Amino acid sequence: MKERVRRAIQHLPTDRVPKGEISIDDAVVKRELECSSVGFEERLQFANKLELDIVCVSPEVPASGKKLPEPCDVSWPGLEQWVLESGRFIFAILDGPFEWGIRIMGFNDFITLPMRSAPSVVDFIEKVEKLNIELARHLIDNGVDGLIIADDIAYQRGLLSSPETIKKYFLPSLASQVEKISGKGLPVFFHSDGNFGEIVSDIVRIGFKGVHCIDPNSGMDISALKLQWGKRLCLWGNLSPDDLQKSHDPAYLQKVKSTILSLASESGYILGTTCGIFEGLDLEALSALYSSLQE
Repeated sequence: MKERVRRAIQHLPTDRVPKGEISIDDAVVKRELECSSVGFEERLQFANKLELDIVCVSPEVPASGKKLPEPCDVSWPGLEQWVLESGRFIFAILDGPFEWGIRIMGFNDFITLPMRSAPSVVDFIEKVEKLNIELARHLIDNGVDGLIIADDIAYQRGLLSSPETIKKYFLPSLASQVEKISGKGLPVFFHSDGNFGEIVSDIVRIGFKGVHCIDPNSGMDISALKLQWGKRLCLWGNLSPDDLQKSHDPAYLQKVKSTILSLASESGYILGTTCGIFEGLDLEALSALYSSLQE
């Protein structure tokens, strides 16, 4: 499983399309496995059921009010077991400055901060960068295979801030993080919901090895991205909840499968949903699609 993912990231041929989900809701695991609690064993059983090649581990952070946590306060439940016992490619998720800023300051206050106080936004971004570098060092020491910087900088119609603001304040910090993390030999992916097409070229330039989400409902055209950046970016996701609902129609299912196989034909592609697995997602359709691609 790990080698399959590594080869996809390196744009080498794989024996089949690698699969992974950025998040899996515990409520779904409880329902599917008919269990009352969810720990490593239950999550692993669920990953086995879907034959996932990737597992993403997310941080647990104490409710600290209006400030960033200290690195020592961030924990990664089950990390050692996932690394040593699962046999899967383990991505760990690090939140970017947009995620932290909106969580701590609120949406409006953070989005307008660059216009109100440039020094404040620069200081905040530097603190997030320092936090992520410390967390990345811990994760690398503990054997993760890759890192995802998750920063929802966009919505359906485009970037949440102007391209100029993103490029002036945020991208230099992302570039610094990627440089320091990649120097340890790990691939770093970028995740954002929405349409971040205006900065894909910057994401490539910075050195991200892949991107996750690529939401077709936000105008992200994965085929166009594959054509332009397929030799430099591994593309992960693109399967929307709408696609799953429509895939009960055999003709639509065949269309989805054809697109997936075309994207995977030159490698550099990982199959997954845009959003992870949550309550309300058509898991039956996802499982059927995953199974059909194994044939």
